[in-house]
Amino acid sequence: MTTTTFQSGSNDHSSAGVSHAVGEFTVAWFEATPAYLVLRPAAAFLREWIAATPVGILLNLSKH
Repeated sequence: MTTTTFQSGSNDHSSAGVSHAVGEFTVAWFEATPAYLVLRPAAAFLREWIAATPVGILLNLSKH
């Protein structure tokens, strides 16, 4: 026997579980591509470079 429950007053008929599974599949697929191997180091470099700029330093100080 299968029971389905819906939140009252919800007009959104999409399932959060389904959208979560789609997101996980997309991330897993992207991580399996050669582009991920190139983009991951490039993104790390850009993140460190931006953090070393005066604006990045000020943003980092404002977080603390």
